Amino acid sequence: MGDQAKKKILIVDDAEVNQMLLSRILEAYELVNAYNWDDAVEKLHTHGGSFDLIILDLIFPDPEKTGLDLLEYIKADDTLKDIPVIVMSAQVHLEKRAMELGAVEFWKKPFWNAQEVQNRVAKVLG
Repeated sequence: MGDQAKKKILIVDDAEVNQMLLSRILEAYELVNAYNWDDAVEKLHTHGGSFDLIILDLIFPDPEKTGLDLLEYIKADDTLKDIPVIVMSAQVHLEKRAMELGAVEFWKKPFWNAQEVQNRVAKVLG
C-alpha cells in the first residue's frame, strides 16, 4: 500500500460521524476533511489540483449550496475538473443528475461496508 499512501483524498461531508468513519476506513490515504461548501472551496483552492479524489456528500445544511452545486463548480474549474468525484447520498433520486454532472460513482448511504469502500476507492484511483 505504499503507493496508495501518497494519494490525497478530500472528503466533504457535514456529518462528523461520517467523516470519522471514512477517515478510519481510508486511513491508508492522505485525507483532508471539509464540512461545508465554503470549507470545501477553500481547501480545493489551497491544495489546488493536488487531490487524487473527492468524496462528496450531496446534502448540506444550507439548501442554497448543495453537493450537486459543488460538483458543478468543481467540473467547471479548469484546475479541478479532472479530479474524479465520488458522490454519496441517501437521496437516490439525485444519482442521475450527479452522474450527468461528472461524478464517477454514486454511493447510496448508508454504505458502511469498509472493504467495499476501500475496493471502490482503490478502483477509482487506479
